[in-house]
Amino acid sequence: MSSYLITGANRGIGLELVRQAAAAGATVFACVRNPSAAQDLQDLADKSDGRVRVIKMDVGDEASIKESAAQLKGEPIGTLINNAGIMGTRHTPLQTSAVEFADIMRVNVLGPTLVTTAFLPNLRAAHGAKVAVISSLMGSFSYETTSYIAYSTSKTAVNRVFNALARELASDGIHVAILSPGWVRTDMGGPNATLSVEDSARGLLREIARTDSTLSGKFRDYAGSKVVW
Repeated sequence: MSSYLITGANRGIGLELVRQAAAAGATVFACVRNPSAAQDLQDLADKSDGRVRVIKMDVGDEASIKESAAQLKGEPIGTLINNAGIMGTRHTPLQTSAVEFADIMRVNVLGPTLVTTAFLPNLRAAHGAKVAVISSLMGSFSYETTSYIAYSTSKTAVNRVFNALARELASDGIHVAILSPGWVRTDMGGPNATLSVEDSARGLLREIARTDSTLSGKFRDYAGSKVVW
């Protein structure tokens, strides 16, 4: 049976990824910072016949990541999806604050990197595992709007890290997907976005599943189209 670990699983794309993976029969370790506040996820877990297991994890806290990894020691994880992230304010480079910029980089770049490292034994145990990071078109240099500069920069940076991880993990037979989910109607994407969360999640799961040595480390979107760096 396939198994997933998904961060940021309490709402939006993360919650829908959990829902679709579990509906396909997979075991899902759904990671959230505050499980008691994740009512929709808890309801999904209650109806999943044990396929969905809620795990407390704050990707911005290295100790929390290590505690979660210790809790799942020995569990093979076939697919790790680094979905958790924060967007911050609309600030441009001339407006951004040091505190906000550092927080966003810690959660959006360092968090996925540390999560992947912490769960590497689980990925190796699964044989032929996949690692994904949910990036954004805003991380591409072709996206020239100056607002949300901290978020955009964090996605550019995490793309670079996971491109490097693809090279490092190749000898383990672990392939890395770097994926833009599209402009999705979520709390982050807003009501005017062009894509439903169901269609985005469906495409992301499909693209993760088809990631092989030829696609590992490449930047693509939920439909499989190449995204320029």
